[in-house]
Amino acid sequence: MPQLNGNTCEISELPDGVTVTVKVTTNSRHTQKITLTRNDEVLCAFVGSGERNAMTGQWTIVASARAKLLAKFEYQTDINAEWRKSSQLKSGGPYTIGSYNLLVVVAENGDDADYNDCVLEFSWSSPT
Repeated sequence: MPQLNGNTCEISELPDGVTVTVKVTTNSRHTQKITLTRNDEVLCAFVGSGERNAMTGQWTIVASARAKLLAKFEYQTDINAEWRKSSQLKSGGPYTIGSYNLLVVVAENGDDADYNDCVLEFSWSSPT
């Protein structure tokens, strides 16, 4: 399971050398932001808002067992407002179904309690 610490999540369950798809969706009118870093280098940032699993972005990375991968979740209530760090996180996985693998981290920013305001998914295929 990913290590959750406030609004950050350390992911160490990804298999070394495998190409992993990273997908982010939102279910909130508030702008959500996820910054993904590896060894303190920003790999990508996803920013967006919307309901009904609005796609915020998709990216691929090659996983590295030697690198520390962190996801930082933030949100803002107004366009020019400060980024807030009070999102609460939950995670699940990795789950394996055949050769498909999925690891999910979800965020709740406090406007309800459904833990789907921002959803971060990592998926990959097991080598055969």
